[in-house]
Amino acid sequence: DKGGKVGVEKERAHGSGWQTSGTMLSHAEGKQPPVSERTPLIMTGASFVETMAKPAVAAGGTTLREAVDKGGQHGLVSDGYTDEAEAVCFGYEQEAYAALARLPAIHTYTMIAFFCYFGHVWLMMQRPDIAVTIITAMMSYGLVRFWIIWASAIHGMYLLYKCDSRDPMYWQRQTRPLGAPDFNSVWHAVMIPNYKEPVGKLRQTLDTIAANSIAKQIVVCMAMEARDPNAVIVADALQAEYAGRLGGFCYSLHPIIDGEVAGKSSNENWAARCVSKYLVDTLRVPETSVVLTTCDADTFFHNNHFAFITHSFICDGEDRFHKFYFPVTNFMPNIHEVPGVCSSRYTFLSLARLAEMGCPVSTPFPLAIYSLSLVLAKKAAFWDPTVIPEDWHMYFRCQFADQGQVTATRLMMLVGTECVEGKDYVDSVKECYDQSVRWQWGAVDVGYLMVQACNRWDVPIMTRLSTLTFAYDHHLFTVFSMVALMSAPFLYGQLPVLLDMNLWTGAVTVTLLWVIMFWLWIVHINIHFFCMCLLDHKIRNDILKDRLHFDAAVVSASSKVSGWWANGPLRWLTLLTFPLADIFLFIIPTIHAHTKMFFTGGSFNYIPSAKQGERRPTGAPPATAEPAPEPEAIYAKDQNV
Repeated sequence: DKGGKVGVEKERAHGSGWQTSGTMLSHAEGKQPPVSERTPLIMTGASFVETMAKPAVAAGGTTLREAVDKGGQHGLVSDGYTDEAEAVCFGYEQEAYAALARLPAIHTYTMIAFFCYFGHVWLMMQRPDIAVTIITAMMSYGLVRFWIIWASAIHGMYLLYKCDSRDPMYWQRQTRPLGAPDFNSVWHAVMIPNYKEPVGKLRQTLDTIAANSIAKQIVVCMAMEARDPNAVIVADALQAEYAGRLGGFCYSLHPIIDGEVAGKSSNENWAARCVSKYLVDTLRVPETSVVLTTCDADTFFHNNHFAFITHSFICDGEDRFHKFYFPVTNFMPNIHEVPGVCSSRYTFLSLARLAEMGCPVSTPFPLAIYSLSLVLAKKAAFWDPTVIPEDWHMYFRCQFADQGQVTATRLMMLVGTECVEGKDYVDSVKECYDQSVRWQWGAVDVGYLMVQACNRWDVPIMTRLSTLTFAYDHHLFTVFSMVALMSAPFLYGQLPVLLDMNLWTGAVTVTLLWVIMFWLWIVHINIHFFCMCLLDHKIRNDILKDRLHFDAAVVSASSKVSGWWANGPLRWLTLLTFPLADIFLFIIPTIHAHTKMFFTGGSFNYIPSAKQGERRPTGAPPATAEPAPEPEAIYAKDQNV
C-alpha cells in the first residue's frame, strides 16, 4: 500500500516458507526476505503480495488455484479479456480474405504455365534473347540466395556456440543497462496448446520447462480443448506432478465459439486471455512484467531459454513492448526415428532456420515457438481465432496494431520440436507430407497483408511493402523459382549462349544453355551436400549433446548399425536424399496447398501432427519412484470427472 506496509495472506496447507534466491527463510526465525517493488511474491499455497522495497525475490512453487478443500476448480482459469481487433474493409475483411486466399493458386499456376508452356513455345521461337535474360535472372536470384543461406548458417553456428552456455547463472551475471528492471521481476506465462496429445509427450515438454534455471518465474498454462473428454483429467494429473517445480500451473478449457476455427491459434488466444487476466487482475502482477510464450506440445527448451528471454527483455528498454523474441527452431529431437527422406527434409529445415536467424540483413519471422510482452499482445487483441496458421499471422497482427513498430530480438539458442512420426515408414512419410501441406496454408497471410496494407495508413509505407514482399517471396515466388530452375535445362537447354571469356583466355565462346546450367547444378549440389553434412554433424554432436529429450547424437534404437558408421557414411547417405525431399515434401505439397486454398477459400480443418509417446533418451532424468498417476488410471477411478 502507499504507506509501504506489506500485507500477506494467510498461508495455506502447503508450507510456511519463502523461497528466495535458492535459500529458504522461515517465519520462525523472524527473518524477512528482500523484495522488489516490481515482483509480486508467490508463496507456497498460492498467496500473493505487493511490495515496495527494491531488492528482488524469486517466487516459490505454486498452483494457481483455489484450495481443494474450499471447493475450487483445480487450476482452471476461465475468465479472459474480451478485447477485439479493430475492423477493416467496412467489416467485410473475412470476405476479402476468402477471396484473396485464391491468389496463391492463381499465381503459382500462371507463373509455371508461362514458364513451362508459353515461354517454351513462344519465347524460344520469337525472342530467345528474352528467354535467356529471364533464365539468367532466375539463376542469379538462386545463386545469391544459395550463398546467403550457407554463409548465414555458418555465422549462425558461431552465434549458437556463443550463446549455448548451460550455466544456470550465466544470464543473471550479464551486465545490463543502468536502471533496467530487476531480473526476478519478469514473469513468464507459457501456453502449451494441445488436443489429445500423448501424455508422455506433454511430460517431456514440461520436463524441459521445469529444468529451466528460472523455473520459479514461469507460470505454465495447459491450453486444453473443451471438446477433449480427457482434458481435465490430463491437466489435473500434470498439475499434481509439475506444479511444485514451477512458479505456477493452471489450465484453460477452450470452447469453440461461432466464427472460430478449431486449432492452435484459437486455443492459445483463449488461454492467453484467461491466464493474463488472472495474473494481472486477480494476482496483481504488473502487465508490464509479463511475457507470454507459446509453443507446441512437443517443444524441448534449453535450460537457459527463459533466462535468455528475461535478459533480452530487460535490456531492450521501452522497446521491449514492441518486440517479439524467438529462438532457433530445430527439428532434430527424433531425427533418427523418421524415414531418411523425412530426416533429410527436417535437417534442411533446421539449417535453413538457423541461416535465417543468423543472417544480419534479413528480418526473420517467428516459427512455432516465440514470446512477446503482454502489453503488445493486448494491443493486438491477442491471437486471431479465425485462422489456422498462427505464428507469422500473430507477428503481422501485432505489426499493424502497433503502427509498424514491431521488431524481433533473435535468441540464438536451439529449441527442439519433433519431426512428425507415424506408426510405420509409409505412415511417417504421409504425415510429413500432410504437415508440409498445412505449413503452406500460411500463404493465406499474403491476402491478409494486402488487406491490412491497404487499410492501415498509420503504418509506414516501407514497412508495409517490405513485409508484403518478404511474405510473397517466401510463400509464392520460392516454389516457382525452384520449378523454373529445375525445368529450365530441359525446356530451354538448346538455346545458344555467347560467353565472353576475355578475362581468362581472350576468346569468345558459344555454348548451349544446358551445359552452363548442368555445371552450375553439379557444383552447387556438391557444396550444398557438404554444408548439410558438416553443419548437421556439428549441431547434433556439439550443440545438442546431452540436451534433455534430444536423440540427435545417437542412432535409432531400432537400427542395427551404430558408432562411426551410423553417424558418418550412413547419415551422409540419408542426407543425400535431399533432392527427393525438396520435390516430394516441399514443391508438390506447396502446389497441393495452394490448390486446396483455391477451392476452399482458405477454410481448413486443423488436424494435429502425429506424435509418438514418451521416450527416455540419453540425458533424460530417471523416472521418479512415485510418478503421478496416468490420466487413464484417474479416469478409471472417477468416472464423474
